Amino acid sequence: MSKSPFVIITLPRSGSYHLRALLDSAPDIRCYGEIFKGSEVEPPPEEMAFVELGKKDTDKRDEMGMALSNRLRKKTGAEGMIFGFKDFRFNLTRVKIYQQMLNSKGWRKVFLFRNPIERYISMERADLTGVFVVTEKNKDAGLDLKRPIRFDAERFEKSMGSHRRLTEDAQKALEKNGPEVTHVLDYTRINDLAARKALMAFLGSSGDGALLASDHVKQFTASLESGVENWDEMAAYLERTRQMDLMPAR
Repeated sequence: MSKSPFVIITLPRSGSYHLRALLDSAPDIRCYGEIFKGSEVEPPPEEMAFVELGKKDTDKRDEMGMALSNRLRKKTGAEGMIFGFKDFRFNLTRVKIYQQMLNSKGWRKVFLFRNPIERYISMERADLTGVFVVTEKNKDAGLDLKRPIRFDAERFEKSMGSHRRLTEDAQKALEKNGPEVTHVLDYTRINDLAARKALMAFLGSSGDGALLASDHVKQFTASLESGVENWDEMAAYLERTRQMDLMPAR
């Protein structure tokens, strides 16, 4: 009998590509990427042929909804692997399967969070530069990784709203279904060995957390303040709105 499937529920710029790659490197886990990505059908060609979808068949894929994940799960289970995928809250909501997954005790949920201030700055930079993924292969390709962003209060509050909704969802899922099917992971602990081992145990994997591998690298390594051209304005706003306590630990 196949083990319970899992879904990594997160927001953009939270380290989900790195986490997906780590889990997919385990010998008994097949972790897909953003299978409900808005702009295209993302699974590899072999899987797309199996579910009879082309790269641009987004409407057909969205109509399939849970049926798509069930078909991929069946294929993965037949290969003796644990099926999982990572996706963003807004994608799962768009295809109308989010609440079903949250309420299901048959799906293991991994809520992945990043500090909301760091995430906001990272998202603004990615939108500005068009650089969303950096790996060992392209990290030295002259990518624009250090460009500072300009703080915008309206965009910041929109980002904070997304963070709060996901936080509420994780809390409700824990209260309703418990830690047996709900796991919360912070961005800062993705590379922590104890956290990896705990996650592998949660997913029912026999893989060794110490052996997981990913070629994704951190994109911005300078100080948080240097990444915002109007940092003083942002800091003043955080003070005025009593959100300075959200600043990540130094």
